[in-house]
Amino acid sequence: MDEMIDIRNLVTRLVDTAYPELNQSHIRIKWGRSSSFATISWTHDFKEVNIRCSNETRKWHESALTGLLAHELSHPVQQTKYQSEYSTDIDAIERGFGLYLGIERLFAGKYDDHVILKGKDRYLGYRSIRQLLNEDELKHLDALLTQLRLIPSRKELQKEVHHDIIIIHSETNTIIQVEGHKFKIDIQKDDVEVRTIVEDNTIHVLIDGEEVGYFNSPIN
Repeated sequence: MDEMIDIRNLVTRLVDTAYPELNQSHIRIKWGRSSSFATISWTHDFKEVNIRCSNETRKWHESALTGLLAHELSHPVQQTKYQSEYSTDIDAIERGFGLYLGIERLFAGKYDDHVILKGKDRYLGYRSIRQLLNEDELKHLDALLTQLRLIPSRKELQKEVHHDIIIIHSETNTIIQVEGHKFKIDIQKDDVEVRTIVEDNTIHVLIDGEEVGYFNSPIN
């Protein structure tokens, strides 16, 4: 695996080629500790976009990171109050990143769909993404699988890591979204640390060290 990937350059290439809506945004990206593979935040005017990729993803191949970052960038461009993970995946696929999204889901341990909100939303798994690709994309995907020596299998254990955490800054407050569940901070803060703690079947959400809510752990 490539441990020296320039993620800043990777994000720049993605924006230049497929995300014109973010051309005027100041995008900052870094590695760091996280309860998810990635955390993305943006201001209401989209001038500031911040992405943090977990240290675990430093070990990922560039194709997997491309899929992860495409998914993250597809969140703010939807410009909707409710951030659907399904529609975000579809947006990334329609922009031409489906095969990379498929590779990313294998690295994330998601062969099948990851259902959230009791089935009201979902992250597409590798198998579902593959069904949405055209013939040329499938050929490219299979070539990458061969290169990476990856054998897709549902037998792989699902990693106990949230896929991503979303932070939306409005003019008056901040909305945190984890596994589709929303939590609000009344005072807008530019930089917040979101962490989750799992106890039995409950996921507690902490913002800057203080618990703001909890929800039941998803089944898959």
